[in-house]
Amino acid sequence: MRTFKVSDEVYEQLKSFVIDPFDDTPEVVIGRLIEIANKAQDRWSPFEIHESRNAERATSRSKPEESQEPEPVVIL
Repeated sequence: MRTFKVSDEVYEQLKSFVIDPFDDTPEVVIGRLIEIANKAQDRWSPFEIHESRNAERATSRSKPEESQEPEPVVIL
């Protein structure tokens, strides 16, 4: 088992994710946040795909095209 230190500010934010104060240890809360982040990664395309799409758009901008909103890029 590893031990690490967090600032008071991070600890206070961590406490805001506690669902059950009797059972949720910091480890349980961090594990839950990691699970959420992993599920979110599975739903979004990797950052490299967004970079290649942006490069394709840059080369095709000389052609007139319909007005399109850029896809949002989410980085975790």
